[in-house]
Amino acid sequence: MVVDSAALTVPADGSSGAGRSIRLAGVGRTRAGRRVLDGIHLDVAAGGILAVVGESGCGATTLARIIAGDERPDGGEVRIDGRARPDAPRIAGVFDDAGPRFGRVRDAVLARARRRQPSARDEADRLLALVGLSAPDAPVRRLSRGDRQRLALARALATNPRALVLDDALSALHTSGRERLRDALVRELRRRGTTTIWITRDTAEAIAVADRVIVLHRGRIAADGTPEKVYARAGEPAVAAVLGPVSTVPGIVEGSVVDVWGQHVPLAESAHDGHCEVVVRPENVVLVAADAPGMDAVVEESTFLGNVRRSRVRTSDGSLVHVDHAAGARLDDHAHVRIALAPVPVATRPLS
Repeated sequence: MVVDSAALTVPADGSSGAGRSIRLAGVGRTRAGRRVLDGIHLDVAAGGILAVVGESGCGATTLARIIAGDERPDGGEVRIDGRARPDAPRIAGVFDDAGPRFGRVRDAVLARARRRQPSARDEADRLLALVGLSAPDAPVRRLSRGDRQRLALARALATNPRALVLDDALSALHTSGRERLRDALVRELRRRGTTTIWITRDTAEAIAVADRVIVLHRGRIAADGTPEKVYARAGEPAVAAVLGPVSTVPGIVEGSVVDVWGQHVPLAESAHDGHCEVVVRPENVVLVAADAPGMDAVVEESTFLGNVRRSRVRTSDGSLVHVDHAAGARLDDHAHVRIALAPVPVATRPLS
């Protein structure tokens, strides 16, 4: 991991001050003849946390490096606090790359401190504790990849950045450790008011940390909004591919509701009357009694996920549907079940 802290300024009291505003207007980037980013328009308010998600090759890392100032766009403009590049300041970034190889952990953090003061050592130890490194005198060369990510984050925070770009900065950590560090890091960033661009391939992480989420698809912004609003846009294939899994089942729109399996379910957005595809998420499909409204199905596969079990079933009308249900309700392959939809608003797609 490498931390880029070039051109950072810190107020005289050593605090980070207000976060920086970030604006991209028509930013594009082509590499090896392929359009990596295509006309990106983005305004990030000072102090906000923006999460960026997308499938592999969506352009997220390139976007991160352009925002940080490590890479130049082929077109468009980047403004930081109203100043255009190259006059705009660069932004601290944590990228998956080589970090320091020698020295001690605490010294690696102190080397990034912008102000030398008696409390710098205490602050370094605080940051190391925050990211979960308990041995400040340990040699850097002996750290695991996950601990190197922790160290890179501590080094970035030691610069008191007003803005920060994180490119999959927690990817090497175990699930439980990743969640603990994620939550601690978000609290710290919000306390400081640091504007943060949080690139992640973990969609659950994006939804958990951000005020706002964008979905990148083939170098373009496919969705942009609050986590709740973006998650609800399951009817759009580019969004569903990232925030899935989703299933599609046949339905008939009738005014403000859609008829699915004999149930009348509310629409998330208005749609034309008639036949359609209804997009449903696994958590909104429920197992019901044999005589309840719904659809008969046969279990094809069931996977234990810890807190829930996810089963894939084939309905009588031929649809493949994912169902999240209680972990203790084990379903054998080829078992006959009946499923229904929870009474929550659903997205629809016109028949192709």
